Amino acid sequence: MSEKKKGLSVEVRVGLLVLVALGMLGAFIFFLGGVELGDQYELFVDFDNPGNVQPGASVNVGGIRVGRVEEIEYRGGRLDPQTGRRPLIRMKLEIDDNIRDTIHEDALFYVTSQSMLGESIIAVDPGDPERPALEAGAIVEGVDPPRLDLALSLAYELLEGMTSLVRDNREELAGLLTSAANMIRQLDELLQENDGRLDNILANVERATEQTNEVLDGANGLVNGARLQRTMRNLDSTLASVARDIDPILRDVRSMAENGSGALEAFGPQQQEEIRTAINEASELAETANATIADARGIVGHIREGRGTVGGLVMDEEIYDDIQEMLRDLKHNPWKLFWRE
Repeated sequence: MSEKKKGLSVEVRVGLLVLVALGMLGAFIFFLGGVELGDQYELFVDFDNPGNVQPGASVNVGGIRVGRVEEIEYRGGRLDPQTGRRPLIRMKLEIDDNIRDTIHEDALFYVTSQSMLGESIIAVDPGDPERPALEAGAIVEGVDPPRLDLALSLAYELLEGMTSLVRDNREELAGLLTSAANMIRQLDELLQENDGRLDNILANVERATEQTNEVLDGANGLVNGARLQRTMRNLDSTLASVARDIDPILRDVRSMAENGSGALEAFGPQQQEEIRTAINEASELAETANATIADARGIVGHIREGRGTVGGLVMDEEIYDDIQEMLRDLKHNPWKLFWRE
């Protein structure tokens, strides 16, 4: 009888199978649980509503896992004396120590997801490389995700309120719509009955616009024309000449008055008084003429500078443009002649 070939017993084979299965299960739990190897440091991020982020969620930079959410603490909006903020939620993150110098003070921490149906994670925008690195244990403020659930709730509430409003005020709304329809019908009838009159009004407005434009063009040409400019220069030159000649006349009058004091002694008291009165009146007339010339020069200067009502009418072209704009508006909107907004 030949000797049977020896091999592994059934018990040994079953034991090996169980050990391999336990090893695979341990490896699966190890990777699925996000167990991190190597040194790590802590960061804290405050949120008002972090969405569906759960402890153990991944922390990614540029799509690469660099840490995990270690703990989520509910703070309820209580004041934090260290930061001066009132966070609702504070997350404790464990970040790989080998990237500490790449996450800077202006880094952004926000909630996103790995896919349309994937779990929520924390994504990090590292910030400006020129800024200092974020220190271990720092507390930063995160960016809350959009509240689609809140938006849907508010939209539903608004829709429900509008539905209730329509249902509770059905008769009033029906009356309002009926009144609006009647008003539109009456307005249409009014327009049809006065179609010819409205055409005449529009034609008159257009004709008035054309005539006014002609008048304004003529006035603009007159204002900017050579005749008015020449008249202004002549008036300015005349006033300057009078002002230049009035001072010698005043000096002559004063000198005559001083020199005539001795000659007045040859006349009687009444004649002396009449001569003094005449001299005083001549002096006052000269001074009045000098002041009038100064005022006239000032008025001319104001007009040339476009100051005051007359200056604006004569020199300011914006008034001309405004009138043209008003006429164009009336031409396109003649109803403004009858209705003021």
